[in-house]
Amino acid sequence: MLLADSSVLGYAPEVAERRAHERHSVDEAAELLIPSEEMALPCRVTNISKGGAGVACDAIPQAGTRIILVMKNGKRFEGVTAWYGSGELGLRFTAIAGGF
Repeated sequence: MLLADSSVLGYAPEVAERRAHERHSVDEAAELLIPSEEMALPCRVTNISKGGAGVACDAIPQAGTRIILVMKNGKRFEGVTAWYGSGELGLRFTAIAGGF
């Protein structure tokens, strides 16, 4: 069976959003704390939601690493690294200090 590439037809197939929380684009400096390594990494938050965030940073912790994301306003998000791709690290939050 031969399947046509939909991009050749001038459209891309619609992909359903799988995220449970609405994600907001941001461009904000923050700090990624890795307690097990006693390390603090500067990073840029590219998007954020109640369930997680996308960040760009120079060092990439392994998937499943426990982290604390500290925003410049002092808000702290506890979580784990979930994935890495296209130059961005995905975080999944397990606790948010003071609410979202």
